[in-house]
Amino acid sequence: MKKRRFSARNLILVYSVMILFVIAISTVVSIYFFNSVKNRSEDTGKKYDRYYVMIASDSQEDFWQSIYKGAADAGSEEGIYVEYLGDNLSKKYDGKELMEIAIASEVDGIILYADESEEMTELINSATGLGIPVVTVYGDNPISTRCCYVGVGSYNLGREYGKQLVKLAREYELSHTTASTYMNKQLNVTVLVDSYTDNSNQNLVWSGIQNAVDTENGTNTKINLSLKYLDNRSAFSVEESIRDIFRSEELSDVIVCLSETNTNCVYQSMVDYNRVGDSIILGYDSSESILRGILRNNIYFTMSVDTYRMGQDCVSALNEYNDTGNTSQYILADITPIDKSNINGYMNEMGEVLDGK
Repeated sequence: MKKRRFSARNLILVYSVMILFVIAISTVVSIYFFNSVKNRSEDTGKKYDRYYVMIASDSQEDFWQSIYKGAADAGSEEGIYVEYLGDNLSKKYDGKELMEIAIASEVDGIILYADESEEMTELINSATGLGIPVVTVYGDNPISTRCCYVGVGSYNLGREYGKQLVKLAREYELSHTTASTYMNKQLNVTVLVDSYTDNSNQNLVWSGIQNAVDTENGTNTKINLSLKYLDNRSAFSVEESIRDIFRSEELSDVIVCLSETNTNCVYQSMVDYNRVGDSIILGYDSSESILRGILRNNIYFTMSVDTYRMGQDCVSALNEYNDTGNTSQYILADITPIDKSNINGYMNEMGEVLDGK
């Protein structure tokens, strides 16, 4: 029996069909987003002058929802519709695929949680080359042609964590807090970082932690720092990586979490494995669950970022660039350390009411 061979003509036909399929998908997606903005305008009776999209890693996190709310509110005041791209799609797309969709849809601006991969650089450059400005938020791609980065000073953030570790070491020596009962002469600290990332932010945080510990630890307690890499390909894989720590390893005296997801997962794992009090959590973000953890003395400290303002700044940067062709290269968000000593004042300032139960 003869094997069937594809001729050059057949291959050309196959490639042509594939190209037409991609064009059709892009067209459908573009029509979807055009209708999304049109329907939004009809529902609210408001006409939008520009259409921006936001692309981020996990739309379910309070952290990203707060950034989006700040961007959407700021846009609404300026006659701009801001959409959280991917929220209304039946299929889950990654950031790079959503960038392709945004570019094909010819939006007026993109707010993007970026990494530093070559593919992401090319996508950002492609967008700006077509006249679509890109503002990176929280995760940057500095070698691209993005117009602005809105985020956190990662090195200074790391120094804040390092100062908290020095504070814990000092509390051990002075024996003024219950935290001292969990520690020995050597304070063992594990910093949770992502395995699958092309972003240098966590490296800068790590450097900041090391610097603060090396330069400001005036105690006799040695602070032993180590990294623990997590599988961050999905929220489920992060949770499993953290549960593995509680299942198979002796806990460090302190666990440092650099994201809202990691903080919540560590806190929940401590509860689930009946290990509350065996380790101290230094967390990230100020979601309700994390604030309750501080009130219950289960989370020692967290770092709050003004995420709502970050969203506003993203829209302001896009507007400025669209209007003038220029904007600030960097806009850094405010960060606020929160612990038991200032949590009540912080909640009053934010208009939040938690009963601690």
